[in-house]
Amino acid sequence: MSYDGAMEALSNDALKLIKNNQVIGLGSGRAATALVKSLAKLIKLKNYNIKGIPTSLQIKLVAEKAGMQLVESDQVNHIDIVFDGADQIDSQKYVIKGGGGALLRENILFSLAKKSCCNGR
Repeated sequence: MSYDGAMEALSNDALKLIKNNQVIGLGSGRAATALVKSLAKLIKLKNYNIKGIPTSLQIKLVAEKAGMQLVESDQVNHIDIVFDGADQIDSQKYVIKGGGGALLRENILFSLAKKSCCNGR
């Protein structure tokens, strides 16, 4: 399976955690991009009312293009789940994140979320 195929498969599996009327944090990078595309299809298919909070301009543009409803973290009183990728996951299952520009926003959303889901590279 190709890397992109694996990311799509992981994204589709992550969609099992999504329920109607949720607020979802949208991480950054390739894994998050795959998830946002799959999530947008699910929203249209099931007519879900989902609000997404992007952590980067890249993800915001992908989500807007897909027609997702977006909000900022200060516009909601909770975040149900955050989806994001990881640069690595070590042998003790510690997630290692990069130092990119979205890292602060990702950390804020993770701290506000009831649940988080992370894919390793």
